[in-house]
Amino acid sequence: MKINVLARPAALAALGAFAVAACGGGSGTNGPSARSSTPRPVAVTTGNPSRPVTLEEAGSTLLLPYLQKMVDPLKADYPNITLAPSGGGSGKGISDAIAGTVQLGGSDAYLSDAQAQQNPDLLNVPIAISAQAIDYNLPGIDNLRLSGSVLADIYMGKVTKWNDPAIARLNPDLHDLPAQTIVPVRRVDSSGDTFIFTSLLSATSSAWRNGPGFGTTVTWPAVPGELTASGNPGMVQVCKQTPGCVAYIGVSVENTALQEGLGEVLLQNRAGNFVKPTQQTITAAVNARAATIPGDLRASLIDAPGAQSYPIVNYEYLMVKSRQSDPQVALALRTFLTWAIDPSRGASSANLGAVDFVALPSTVVPRVKAAIARISG
Repeated sequence: MKINVLARPAALAALGAFAVAACGGGSGTNGPSARSSTPRPVAVTTGNPSRPVTLEEAGSTLLLPYLQKMVDPLKADYPNITLAPSGGGSGKGISDAIAGTVQLGGSDAYLSDAQAQQNPDLLNVPIAISAQAIDYNLPGIDNLRLSGSVLADIYMGKVTKWNDPAIARLNPDLHDLPAQTIVPVRRVDSSGDTFIFTSLLSATSSAWRNGPGFGTTVTWPAVPGELTASGNPGMVQVCKQTPGCVAYIGVSVENTALQEGLGEVLLQNRAGNFVKPTQQTITAAVNARAATIPGDLRASLIDAPGAQSYPIVNYEYLMVKSRQSDPQVALALRTFLTWAIDPSRGASSANLGAVDFVALPSTVVPRVKAAIARISG
């Protein structure tokens, strides 16, 4: 079994039971003890800093549109706090947060065991829940059904035509699947989208699990004609320009993908049903898994049980150091993060709905506030 540098080894020690291990095991160092009872409510000291503070953020292009929507309303509530989000991919968000070149590292992926052990002061703070769509460019073909195992075969070059029997079996009502070459598109940057996509492939395909594995970067099998792109907007554009493509794209830009004419896959879930990423199916996956979030907040929502659960769902994280050199920066960080998970502020239905995100469940919020309260300076 191959697991890459930004994956979480201990959580998937028995990948044949991926869904249980990824969510219930906590970090490799914590084990089952991470599943302690919900902490008592913690008072988080917040407020407008005494001087202007800019919070630089880099990382996930899936999270970026959500953070961009927060910039102006945060400034209106706290005039001395400026949120400055940028992209670059989850790998960059994690590495920049570790290096201290930004105050916030945006990531769709939690820290690996090794990263968590090497950086005990770096917190994984989830602020919302997102999902990932599978899109394709086959004009005239609607409601295409795929499974994680078939996607794994596509990205390994084992299924190469859209009318392959493996795809046809999933789509008995589609009698006009073309004998067209499938063009898999993948991220070239270190990406949380790659992390959660390859997590699904590892959960549903033993060949993928024992081969490329999962991570923000993996050693992709060589597939003739495959293409790469940087960032979610890049994935949309490459797939739009490539008839026959299939691509994994974060839901925060899925409206753009659909407007550009791409189709959205009905993806087979753990119960065997075919579902699209909607508020209802994302929430169903969250409800099936939220109660088991470990104390360090590193958790997977991939391949959740339930008839309506969408299979590629994840926490959106901001990585932040618990110890800050400047008390005013620490105050700004606590204030922003508390504001960001408040349903009447940053986590408003308007902000969440604009990028098809879902709010943190109430069972998770106390743990998140406990983590935020650790930020000091």
